[in-house]
Amino acid sequence: MTSNSALSQFADLSPQQRQLLFEKIRQKKLSNARRPLEDAFAPIATDVISLSPHQRSLLELDTFAQATNRVIEINLESQLGLPQLQQAIDQLSQANPLLCSRFDHQQKQFLINDLSTTATLSELVGMPESQHEEAIAHTRDKLARQPNDRQCLHVTLIKCSKQKQRLLLAMHPLLLDSYSLLRLANQLLSYTENPMAFEAAIQSEPGSQHRFANWSAQMLEQKFLQDEWHRLAPKMMTTESSSITAISKVATSSTQIASDFIDSHAPRDVSVKQWLCNALNQCLYSWLSHHEITYWFSDPLLKDSEFENLLGFFPYYVPVKGQPDDVFDITRTLANLHTRYSAVSEHLGRALCSSGSQIPLIHYHWFDVENHQGESVKLASVQHHNNGFMLSPFEIHIIEHGAGLNLDIHFDPDRINSKQLNLLTNDLKALLRQDNTTDSANTNSLPEQLRAIWRDLLQINSIEPDQSFFELGGHSLQVTELKFRIKQQLKLDIPISVLYELTTIEKLSSFILATHGNSLGWLPDAEGQEEEEEGTL
Repeated sequence: MTSNSALSQFADLSPQQRQLLFEKIRQKKLSNARRPLEDAFAPIATDVISLSPHQRSLLELDTFAQATNRVIEINLESQLGLPQLQQAIDQLSQANPLLCSRFDHQQKQFLINDLSTTATLSELVGMPESQHEEAIAHTRDKLARQPNDRQCLHVTLIKCSKQKQRLLLAMHPLLLDSYSLLRLANQLLSYTENPMAFEAAIQSEPGSQHRFANWSAQMLEQKFLQDEWHRLAPKMMTTESSSITAISKVATSSTQIASDFIDSHAPRDVSVKQWLCNALNQCLYSWLSHHEITYWFSDPLLKDSEFENLLGFFPYYVPVKGQPDDVFDITRTLANLHTRYSAVSEHLGRALCSSGSQIPLIHYHWFDVENHQGESVKLASVQHHNNGFMLSPFEIHIIEHGAGLNLDIHFDPDRINSKQLNLLTNDLKALLRQDNTTDSANTNSLPEQLRAIWRDLLQINSIEPDQSFFELGGHSLQVTELKFRIKQQLKLDIPISVLYELTTIEKLSSFILATHGNSLGWLPDAEGQEEEEEGTL
């Protein structure tokens, strides 16, 4: 029963304060509604892999019978041995049963195999170099159409020369989305580079997929979350017509943007993601501004923290309404949309998987692998070759890595004219060629430059020197983005292990000053000198 004192305090609040109070109560109710029931995580003893409502809705579609495997390709400029790769596959398969699964077409079920996938080796060393790309393309196409009745994961290592190799991963598209398949490739390479350190980081959770499937179904049944989704759902998502495309119709256009081009044209004071997405937003807005939503942007952070490290299929996107402005703050826009849709991520994902979308889907990935010395493994390119199926007639995959960017556009030629696509990509390239660089290096102290990167990434105005990145709301999925931003804006390649260990501005700046300060012309201030020893590894 409400006390008179509480009523009196409420009556004294201004309209703005009351609105903030109501919003705080609503957010708490939404958060509580997303907590699972006690039996959601109950273990099961079965060889059938539990599917989420999103996966089940796609599996029932007639067009999904034509789906092929999702395929990615890592172009390595370093040696990778087949035995080490197989050992990594075996180790990861013990922690994640999805990696040793097969598909029963009659029952429409995924079953767990007793044995993990066997990686294959293809030698091109004796073949003329002019024929390499044709042979690799043939292998990609073969992997994309490889049957899944015996195994759903397919791994091929192609040896082109003594120092150049290609790693191709193919997976049934309903088991791993593009983000998870890239993470799997990262984990395999990380294991081969530093197996002892990686083994300690692997956590075996054989029931995680079952737990997620149950949790997702529970969220969709929550009345309070259903009401929230009805309030937030874009009008265009109420259509019943399906736009999910069979892969047999899909064409692909790939572009690589080298790191030298990025260094010459990208502004120094913003991230590569902001620079590229600003140009892409301008192109898509001029093309699709008549739509209620201009495009969907992938948001892996919508995954509940309970399943933060789980590999799987998570169709999480936020709807972006493009703007005609020359400067489009993608980080702030995505942060606001994330807050708005985080409580109804499962409802949004189910809606997309039920009817698809007529507007583009954009995926932004970061890919980085470190060796045992904390140095990035040299990559020539990272490409997303095959979707397996498409939720939209037009999907863009952007992968940022040490050698630059890969831009892979998958489109339905029956719905998207190739001439239109060429105009779009040409406009994008023209915008990116504009010289936006500014000579702003070292205008601020190192702690201030780090603080600016954190503010933009975490969307927080005030950051104290001793506040932890994770206490401020930082997510493990953002650590790789933080590494890339520091590398691009400060020209420093800081090991991810250091970013996990030195989680404050104070400690990280002290470490950088101690290890790189003289070569980069930075001088530690008084505060940095006092803490230098603490931040040195």
